[in-house]
Amino acid sequence: MNDTPPADYLTHFALLHTRDLDESRQVMGELWGKHEVAIKGHIPFETIVNHVEIGQTGLTFVRCPTPLRVRCTLGGDRFTVLLHEEGRSLHQINAESTVAGPGSAVIVVPGQDVRMDSEAVRLLALEYPTTRVEQALRIRGLPSARFEQWARHRDLTSPAGAALRSLAQWAARELNQPDTPLASGPTAEHLEQTLFSLFLDCLAEPFPSAAPPDPMLGRIKLSDCEHWIAANLQESLSVDTLATLVGVSPRAVQLAFRHYHHCTPMAFVRRARLHSIRQELLARGEVTTVTEVAMKFRFFHMGHFADAYRREFGERPAETIRRLHRRVVPGGTHLPD
Repeated sequence: MNDTPPADYLTHFALLHTRDLDESRQVMGELWGKHEVAIKGHIPFETIVNHVEIGQTGLTFVRCPTPLRVRCTLGGDRFTVLLHEEGRSLHQINAESTVAGPGSAVIVVPGQDVRMDSEAVRLLALEYPTTRVEQALRIRGLPSARFEQWARHRDLTSPAGAALRSLAQWAARELNQPDTPLASGPTAEHLEQTLFSLFLDCLAEPFPSAAPPDPMLGRIKLSDCEHWIAANLQESLSVDTLATLVGVSPRAVQLAFRHYHHCTPMAFVRRARLHSIRQELLARGEVTTVTEVAMKFRFFHMGHFADAYRREFGERPAETIRRLHRRVVPGGTHLPD
């Protein structure tokens, strides 16, 4: 039996480690809004908070072994998604009750009256700008009013919920590494876009009919979309980006790709990127750094990339390069297969 406690996340981005409740009130008040907090029981107070900004997205890790009772009117200008790793919290949001735990996320927004009774917890929090979320909700045909009535919690065992939690955990672990490319640059941009898209998928998941049925995207417009994807495979892409490009709803784009290609739009993008990576590996041969090429085409999890490449082509990227190298004799002549 392994009794080693789980490692903390985001250790290179320490914000707070304190046993002083007043200091915690001040720092967390600046991050999430002024609040009242009281200790429940007799466990001495301690908390660790690490925080990093990835583009427009905030990612926070909190470890607090002290059960607490908290009340606040959420400040700032961000939607906050609480993803518990351990422990549970009972939330009352504008008098609507819900429970957060490892299988259920809670979402809070600025201006809400929030009361929370928590056990000892370890959690990750994702924070998204309010204006960005509200704009995305309108595009997807989802309501933005009375948010706590329809979106105060989300199931983290659902496909979208599990994907969001898994990516947030992976990102938080990878950001523990020194000199990680996830903190800035193109890789961070793609990570941030993916986290946001998965968050929107979580919001939309229980509402397949939230918007009126969309007419399916026509074949000509879909062809324009496909050509645009092919020319922008190194850019950050999402269903919302494609929908804005062709002037329809995200659902219309999804319906068209499922009808004509029998896959989701992002599966189409992923496959196109894999084929472009393979072409570049074959063109550059043994001088190629697989990681460099993969990240150029927006794959930043090398294990997932290698598995996807193998499923698509029946071999791993390194095997593609080795096989190409075996076909080349001294002088640069290629031998036939």
